[in-house]
Amino acid sequence: MKIKEFLINIENSCSKIAYFCVIHMFEKEFDIEKDSLEEKEIKEFLINYNNYDKFLNDYAGVIYKKFESSNDEVYNEICKFLSVNPDNKYLFSHRLKRISNQNPMKYLNIEDEELRESAICRLEDKIHTIESSLYYKENKEVAFKEIEKIKKSIKVVKTAAGVR
Repeated sequence: MKIKEFLINIENSCSKIAYFCVIHMFEKEFDIEKDSLEEKEIKEFLINYNNYDKFLNDYAGVIYKKFESSNDEVYNEICKFLSVNPDNKYLFSHRLKRISNQNPMKYLNIEDEELRESAICRLEDKIHTIESSLYYKENKEVAFKEIEKIKKSIKVVKTAAGVR
């Protein structure tokens, strides 16, 4: 299927922002006028959440300011269009990578108590989001140890910082 043909389907079925984002992502990786991909390849490209993070980074101003949207909203809409559950291994892996790269011990260096507590709460919220996901509930063995390790670190930091 020509990418251009697929984009017409997106344009006719999805919001403007989803359409613009898909064009933007495809333009970064393909020649949308000439290239053809199998439907399976198109689907695989669009359900891989890392592509949204990677290819829409420079498009954030348009997404947020002009359309008051987010990568997550666009991703959910495209997954719905493709009849794919957005709570999948790609989104899970993206979220896990984001929290795995954080070291809760660094929060002890934040002098302002309110900022420190806020940073800890944001990390706890990210962990809760992962633990609440259907994909995680069905595949706990994938990251259970890693998440528990981060939770233990947070508990140590909260105790040391006097945060409840």
